[in-house]
Parts: sequence; structure tokens; C-alpha cells
Amino acid sequence: LPSYFVLSQLFQAQGKVVDAYGTCSSILTQLGETIPDSIDPEVVRAMISETLRKYDEVYCDDWLGKKMEDYTLRYVIRFYGQMATSAFFFKVPNIVAYFVCKGTQLSLENGVCQHTPLVFLQLSSIIMRSGNNIACAHRIAKDAVALSERFNLSDQMAQLSFLFTNAVGHLEWFHAGVQRLRVCFDSALSSGNAEIGFFCALQLVIFSILSGEKELTSLLKDIDYYLHLLETYKSEVSKNFLLSSRETVSMLIDKGEATSIEAKEYLGDVTDPGNKFVATFYCQQVLRNFWLGYGERCRHFAKKGFARIPQGRYFFHIIKFYYGLSLLEMLKKKLNSARQKEVEEIIESMKVAVKHADSNIRNKLELLQAELHGLGARHNEAVALYNAAIASAKKSKFIHEQGLACERAGLYYKKMGCTRDALVHFQQAHACYKEWGSNVKVGAIQRELDGFNSIGTNFI
Repeated sequence: LPSYFVLSQLFQAQGKVVDAYGTCSSILTQLGETIPDSIDPEVVRAMISETLRKYDEVYCDDWLGKKMEDYTLRYVIRFYGQMATSAFFFKVPNIVAYFVCKGTQLSLENGVCQHTPLVFLQLSSIIMRSGNNIACAHRIAKDAVALSERFNLSDQMAQLSFLFTNAVGHLEWFHAGVQRLRVCFDSALSSGNAEIGFFCALQLVIFSILSGEKELTSLLKDIDYYLHLLETYKSEVSKNFLLSSRETVSMLIDKGEATSIEAKEYLGDVTDPGNKFVATFYCQQVLRNFWLGYGERCRHFAKKGFARIPQGRYFFHIIKFYYGLSLLEMLKKKLNSARQKEVEEIIESMKVAVKHADSNIRNKLELLQAELHGLGARHNEAVALYNAAIASAKKSKFIHEQGLACERAGLYYKKMGCTRDALVHFQQAHACYKEWGSNVKVGAIQRELDGFNSIGTNFI
């Protein structure tokens, strides 16, 4: 069993996810497990509900003290966990959820083993997809981490940390997730688990982009280093995702004029439900087009993203934020007043999200509210919320979104004829964008500042 499990891991690391899946399926079938080719969504929903019921019923000190003695059963759980990982890349989500529930239920029914934390974290991720039971998903993820510490699973720590961050990391401060993932990347590579190391690298790059945690040119160098290592280790699974992030960072720096490379992301068949890269591509397109000022394209890809990204995933509310701001820009130009209701619905959903992820969401909610109040000529409310959005972004160390809030406040003050306030906020935005490393945004704000200089006042 250990040899076949290592074989499945090797296939996975080489990007041969179908072979990895097939190896796990063959072994589990020989061990008496039934592996379905497909499964009805309603059956899976019922299975998830039953798994959560068992979890609430069983998880206690007595169960934690019940260690699983059956060697074969421990490997059955381990293979289910690996099979779920492989299935993620080319199977529909129902199949992934089925394997996760099978592994979780076996542990709940038979006791704790060193592979229980992994299937618990996978369960947490499955629950988060719906966005309907966020607190439960977070609790199970934290239980899994606590359980892993009891087993002292140093060899699995990188994988478990990645799964935790991927499932519920966006509920905690993005910067903390980045720091955790950097440690896990080093740990994974030093322990020989390159595949997990590259997943950690991919996740920390995405979190870095979303949080502005690292200056963009430095982040680009990090990504190139990870891509070099991918070639060295001959690992393909995360390469396309990293190339997509690289393209985004390159566009944010200088529209790719001096920072692009020959290797590009590959979209593949957008009609294939097993093509997991499509959702990432749409998200990255939203980010690129929003920051470059292409509102129509931003909204186009956001709509496509909403159709592919589960509500509980961290990208979902990020896309909503940028989509909402893009809609507000359209409303300011009086292009489609009917879209205001859509903005109000986004704000209401962000009010729910901020209850679970205050440090990552509050500044976004406040900026959306400020823009809406400004649109409605509610000056005092708009000013208070612009100030709040700037302060919240600064508190969370989201330098790019601090710059964005300053920029939007500057534009608002400019429209209202408050020249001094507009200038001050454009200067702040300029400083933030320069620290972030986006030449594109620095240039855009410089043009606003040049407008003040052109009327004979040297403010900068």
C-alpha cells in the first residue's frame, strides 16, 4: 500500500492527475470500496449533510481518544484523500465531495488516525464552496489543525497548512496567510514534497496580489524563481496557474511592456467542467482589467467568473468588490441607472462577508458604500466612508487598496470642486501606488496631479 500511494503522488507531481486518480481507484476497488464514475448532485448534498451531522454528533474528547488501529483502513482514508486531490483537476465537484465525505465518515465511525486532519480540511473546503455555512467550515478547519498538532505531523504540515489556507485562509488576515505559506513552501521543498511546495507558492502569490503584501517587481522576481524551480523539478500541475499570476503582475507593473515573457497561460477548453484553470483565468482577467481601467472588460469577465466560482471561495467576494466599483463608474457616467440595485445587492452581501473576514473585507465594503453615497449626493456620509475605507485599508496593510480609496476620494472631491482635498488624496494615492510598484497606476495619478500643476499651482 505505501508503494502504490507513493506512485500516485509521483503521478500527481508530474501533472498526470488521471494516472494518479486511476492508481487510487484501482487500490480502493481491490480493498472493497465502490468507486462511482458519476454521482447525482442531490445524493452528494445529502451525503455532506449526513457527514456534518455525524461530525457534530461524534467530535468530542471520547472520539479524540479513540485511535484507529486498522492499518488497511488508515490507508483507505489516505487514498480517498489523495483521490479527491487528483479528481479536483479533471472531475466535477460532486465526485470530489463524494471522496472527501467517504474518507471523513470512515474516520468519524472508526476513530482518529494521522490522515484524519487531511480529510477534515478537505471537508472544510467542500463546505466553504457553498458559502452557506462559513462558521462551520472554519471550525472544522481549526479542529483539523489542532488534531494535526496532537499527532505531531511534521511531514504533513506543509500540505495541511496549504489546505487550511486554501479552504478558509481568506477568513483570516491575508498577510498572515502569506507568511504561513512562505514557511510551508520552504518546509515542503526541504522535505522532498515539491508538489505541495509549489501549491503553497501559488497560493502565496495569489494572496500577495490580493493583499498588496509585496512590492510588485519583487513579487515578479519571486514568481520567476518559482517557475524556474518548476522546470528543475519537472512539475507541471501549478505551472499554468503561476503563469497566469505572472501575467497579472506584469500588467499591473507596466502593462507587460518590459516585464512580459514568452511563456503564457493556456486557457484550454472553457466548456470543459473539469477545466479548473478557467475560473482562475476569469479572476485574473477581472483584476487586470479593473486596475488598467478597462471597465467593460472587467464586468464581462466578472460575470463569467460568477458562473464558475463557488460563493464561498475567496476570489468570489474579491471579484464582487471590483465588479461593484466598475458598476459604480458606469453609474457615475449615467450609462445604466438600473444597475444601482445590483450595487446595493453587492453591498449587502459584503456586509455578511465582513462578519467572517473583517480584516480582508471591511475596507472594500466601506469604499463601495462611500462611492454609492457620493453618487447619491450624500456628502457627509460619503466623506466619512472614504476616510473609513482609507483607514481600514491602511490598518490591514493593503497598500494598493489604500491607494485605490485615496484615488476614488480624490476623484469625488474633484467632482465636488474641493480642490485642496482632491489634491491631498491624489498625492496619497500616488505614494501608495509607488510603494506598491505599479507604474501604470502611478502614471494615471501623475496625470491627475499634472492637471493641478497646469493651472499654475505647484503642489507636488
